[in-house]
Amino acid sequence: MKNLKLKIKTTFTLLAIIACSYQAHAQVTVGSNNPPAKAALLEIKNIEPNDPASPTDANNITVNDKGGGLGLPRVKLVNINTLQPFIPTGTDWTNNTDKVKEKHAGLMVYNIYVSPDGEDADKTFSQGIYVWDGAKWKKMMDGTAQRYFYMPSFTIKLVENNNPQTCDLYAEYKKQFTNDSNNPLFVSSNASLTRIPSPEKQRLYAKDELDYAITYYDTNIINNVSIDEDGVMTYDVVSVNTNSNSFVNIVFIVK
Repeated sequence: MKNLKLKIKTTFTLLAIIACSYQAHAQVTVGSNNPPAKAALLEIKNIEPNDPASPTDANNITVNDKGGGLGLPRVKLVNINTLQPFIPTGTDWTNNTDKVKEKHAGLMVYNIYVSPDGEDADKTFSQGIYVWDGAKWKKMMDGTAQRYFYMPSFTIKLVENNNPQTCDLYAEYKKQFTNDSNNPLFVSSNASLTRIPSPEKQRLYAKDELDYAITYYDTNIINNVSIDEDGVMTYDVVSVNTNSNSFVNIVFIVK
């Protein structure tokens, strides 16, 4: 009988250890006993969303007044190209023998250091959230960044007696913001610059990521102006006798 009890006790202990080991490597929820979302390794919530109709539906809230948010570590960053003050720039950093830079890709902190005017470019920081991308710190957009930009100057073709006419504004944007054979006049202080990326995506915007607007055009030159969702402008040519007021203001708005 004693041996049987001992075996049962040992088996139970072993199962408990296995269960704890499994839980330690499983997905984790902080703030409640509710399981995390399927794709989340770690989720912070104290209530479960109730069948939300959309991402912004009030039923999609996972934290109420008894919960809280994620508090990032507050630091004073030193250099845009290093992990200081966490890791000194010694021999291992210089040679990158342990792939220190790559292994820390995704590290996120809240920087409280605001650099003074005239600071070196590598040491210029502002207050906010920064993410290490494996080579340097990048500041996360805070939602107040400029959500629109103007098209650089270019010539719109005017052909008499051939209305309506079209101009692909998106194609012109892609041409002007890309350094390749289609734009031989592209000149930059950085010889390796192949495009002018968007601040958020680090690439050119796609057609469907933009809205297109015209805020002014010379009605003595063109009229009946419209733009479709792909950025193609349609217009009628009234006259080809241009003057100093013969220009069009084109604005691209980030959705």
